[in-house]
This record gives sequence, structure tokens and C-alpha cells, in this order.
Amino acid sequence: MFWLTWRQHRWQLIAVAALVAVYCGYLLYTGFVVEQTLDACPSRDTVPRNPTTSCINAINSASETVNSAREVVIFGNLLPLAVGMFWGAPLIARELEQGTYRLAFTQSVSRRRWLAVKLGTLTAAAAILGLITGVVMTRAHSDFTPMLYATETFGDVRRFSQSGIVPTGTWTFALLLGASLGLLVRRSMVAVALTLVALPLVFVGLTMLRPHYLPPVERTLGSTDMIPDPSPVTSPLGWLYQMSYLDTAGNELDSQAAGEICADPANTYPTVECLRRTDLRQVIIYQPADRYVWFQLAETGLLLSASAALAVLTGRRISRHLN
Repeated sequence: MFWLTWRQHRWQLIAVAALVAVYCGYLLYTGFVVEQTLDACPSRDTVPRNPTTSCINAINSASETVNSAREVVIFGNLLPLAVGMFWGAPLIARELEQGTYRLAFTQSVSRRRWLAVKLGTLTAAAAILGLITGVVMTRAHSDFTPMLYATETFGDVRRFSQSGIVPTGTWTFALLLGASLGLLVRRSMVAVALTLVALPLVFVGLTMLRPHYLPPVERTLGSTDMIPDPSPVTSPLGWLYQMSYLDTAGNELDSQAAGEICADPANTYPTVECLRRTDLRQVIIYQPADRYVWFQLAETGLLLSASAALAVLTGRRISRHLN
């Protein structure tokens, strides 16, 4: 059965594995280039207080490289979609469409073993390739040092799902959803089309759900520890949800209203000097950076649980309703 599964699906496996190799190679190369470029600075961890011209040029060049990589990273989010469409959707649908499953069921192989081997082999391959992608993305990101912390994955929609262990769940779920849809409609091309529509909807739903995995933290900051405004999505503190200000009377203000109180013609938004002069306080709602691993575990667990449910439902339908 393992040999038969390889013979039937080897080209899909090879094609996706090749795409993963090219993508991971690009990420590692980009990380290496950034690391080498920032060697012109005394430290790659923080921006020097009085950087030399060569260090400033290195930081600018590294930032351009990282910005270019951000566009390529979008491609990485298409890889699990390819797994769902080209591995999962035809996996059972093609057998049903062509009637070849009847031959398999008349042999000594049971339905459960037939499904377990075919689905298990491709699921293992998807999980391994997803894990490789996550490890490489995490390694490459470590080269995008805190000096360029705007590239943090916590709160970055494009990279969170490709970092750490999350790709293992994403790829596994994509495969099993495609296989389940193929079993449901029994037509390969219809299953591919449905997978193309369903997976992006699921991923968008996960993106909307992600901020709610854990209750956010509210914190009040003064002039000594305020976060530069306009607020980034991420900061060394973690994933920022919201930023506002409190005046001396305790009234909550948005950045524009606080900027009007500052009355600084050189800055539209509040600055450290403004908070010191006006006694404004900055209020942020955020997820602390040390919760990143818990968000990774929560999303991976959610995806793997959904994958397990799809596998069980698929197995029961084949065992009881497939004739």
C-alpha cells in the first residue's frame, strides 16, 4: 500500500517538496544577507546611539532586503492551499470518480487500512514539510534582528501562520479538508474548486479569531516608557491592539486629540517631550511578547483538533456509506 500510494501521488509530492525547498532556500539566503549586511554595525541587536555612516547604510540596505522578503512571504501562505488542492482534493475523489476503489476493496486490504495508509502517508508528508517551513521561517526571522523589530511575527498576519509549529497544523488541516471535500462531492475538479474557496475562508476566520485566544493586557505608560506613535502593530512589548491617551482629568483621547493638546508643529502625534510637558499618559492594550508561544500552541491545537475530527468523519463515511 505504501508503494502504491507513492506511485499514485509521487509527482504531487515532488512538486510541492520542490516548492518548499526553493522557498526555504530563499528565506535562509535572505536571513544570511541581512546578517552579513549588519556586520557593519557594532551590534546587530540594537541601533547604536551614534551610528557611523556605514552602519546607517547597512541598516537601510537590510531594511530594504527585509521589505522585499515580506512580499515573497505571501507565497508561503499559498503552500498549504496547494497541499489541500493537489494532494487532498484528488486523494479520495479520483478513486471514487474512476471507480478504482472497488478493485482495492475486493483485495485483502480493508477499507480502514486503505484509507489509513493513503491518508496517513500524505498527512505525515504534509506535517513534515509544514514543520520544515516553520523551522526555516523561525530561523530566518532570527536573523531579522531586534534592530528591525517591525518584522516580528507576533501580530503579523502573513508570518505568524508560517512560523514555529503552526504550519504543521495548517498543512495537515489543508490536506484533510481537501480529502473530506473530495469524499463528499466525488469529483476531483469540483473538490479542487471547493478547496480553493474553503481554505482561504478558514484561514481568514483564524486570522479574525487569533486576537481572542487570550484576554489582552491593559497598561498605562508615561514619558519614560511610551511607545512611539503612530503605533506599530508590533513592538518589543508584544502585539499591540489599541493605543490611546489619558489627560490630567482622566479623559481618554485618541492620538489625534492628544496631538492637538501637544500643539507641537513639528509632530502630529504625541512625543516623549509632549507627555513630559503635558502630563499625558499613554494607554496600550496588547498581548505580551511572552504569550507568543501560547498563541502558537492554541492555533496549532485548534487546527490539529479540526484535522482529527475530519479524519474520523472521513473514516466513518468510507466504512459505512461507501458502496
